[in-house]
Amino acid sequence: MGHLVRECRAEHETLLAIKAQGRVPIYGIDWKDDDAQARAWLNELGNPYDRVGADREGRVAIDWGVYGAPESFLVNPEGTVVYKYVGALTLEVWQREFLSRLL
Repeated sequence: MGHLVRECRAEHETLLAIKAQGRVPIYGIDWKDDDAQARAWLNELGNPYDRVGADREGRVAIDWGVYGAPESFLVNPEGTVVYKYVGALTLEVWQREFLSRLL
């Protein structure tokens, strides 16, 4: 199993827990993956996302300044990124870095 897959799997439970809280919608970008494999992953592990976009060629990631997935962004209602976290999201990081910016 590759590093990226381990990191994404590590944060998946956190994303499911955040989704269950119902505080914010979660949008995902499927980065350079096969569509069928991505759907199978979500069917197997659960889908925390309200919507998922596909970035098959990696151009969207470049536009967002992604340099090492997974990365998480907090975007305000106006569409401005107010916080960026690089690495697998944990509940501790969610509470400390993201929830504090929602209040």
